[in-house]
Amino acid sequence: MTGPFVWRTVGTMRVLGQQISPDSTIVRLIAAAVITILAIVAFLSRSEDVVSWVFLSPTVAAAWWWACTDGRVAAPMQLFGIVFPVVLNLIESSAEVSMFISVIVTVQMAASVRNRTLLPPVLGLHIFLVALFGITDAINDFAWQNWVFGLAFAWGAGELVWRLTETVDELEETRAMVADQAAIQERRRIARDVHDLVGHSLTVVMLHVAGARHVLHDDPDEAERALAQAEDSARQSLAEIRRTVGLLRDEGDVTPEILPSAGLMDLPNLIDEFLLAGRDVDLDLRGPIALPEPAVGVAAYRIVQEALTNVSRHAPGASATVTVVVDDVSCEIVVRNTPGLVPSESLGSGFGLVSMRERARSVGGSLLAGPADGGWLVEASLPLRVEARR
Repeated sequence: MTGPFVWRTVGTMRVLGQQISPDSTIVRLIAAAVITILAIVAFLSRSEDVVSWVFLSPTVAAAWWWACTDGRVAAPMQLFGIVFPVVLNLIESSAEVSMFISVIVTVQMAASVRNRTLLPPVLGLHIFLVALFGITDAINDFAWQNWVFGLAFAWGAGELVWRLTETVDELEETRAMVADQAAIQERRRIARDVHDLVGHSLTVVMLHVAGARHVLHDDPDEAERALAQAEDSARQSLAEIRRTVGLLRDEGDVTPEILPSAGLMDLPNLIDEFLLAGRDVDLDLRGPIALPEPAVGVAAYRIVQEALTNVSRHAPGASATVTVVVDDVSCEIVVRNTPGLVPSESLGSGFGLVSMRERARSVGGSLLAGPADGGWLVEASLPLRVEARR
């Protein structure tokens, strides 16, 4: 439940950040307008002729320059925004309202300046000078305590905005990484499914076709039956492959038809396919086979399917026994085969064992495979429930 809430919060912060960040156009224009208004107020409240528009215009021009250039040239505005109010108050003690410009610029600098090493000395020196001029009465009738507090508060507020912006950026990067990892895991899962489906379907079809070829002249009816079974197996496998590959489509494409996933209850049908193809396979299925979660059942089915496919491919003529025991704790799978009657010409790619191990690990289980008594043994232990990963 926390995941969706976090990402909704991130999305909201991201939208708000784009709308009200110190670098957004509307905020820059508002800041420039406020600085202009404060300059006008300072000009109207002047008592010294030196406080003229020739004196005020550099800061106003710098503010509008910054606002109208997408914030790319911020240094002039920041320089004049810090220096102008202090100098103005040194000349004209009644222009204290101009210090609001320093507050605005301080917030902008603290919230957007990327050189965080240079920022503290600059703002710290600015606050120190304001306090020093007030303490030494260099600026008469100047509420320097209030302005020092205002500048410090503006600095803290800008720093908070900066940290929130950085946090949102980090969360966005994390979200992108999680999405990439999820995409990688999904591609691996689909690759395992395609590998298992193609390997199994081609093996079964090959067995039927080989059987039909051997009895074609002696028993045409039996050959026809074997070819019909090969056709049915190929058609079913092709439908499953299309469904699996359909998951690779873009979101805008038509959603593929979702067919029920295989599970422990489908193991007898899987064994029948190998028996019809002429393989000697024995199944011992014990316990409440409906108890494991669907994901565990799919993993168990695919492990048995891949193990038997490997037997047919790498140990021609071998017999195999499949034992599946389900209890209150786990689902135990043992697939054992005898040595093949004829040497196998296929060395294998190794993907089959990798696929079985990944399927076992995907549900929190384990798998061991290796030679045993001249044949091959596959043992898998799967939990009944898939624990949520943290």
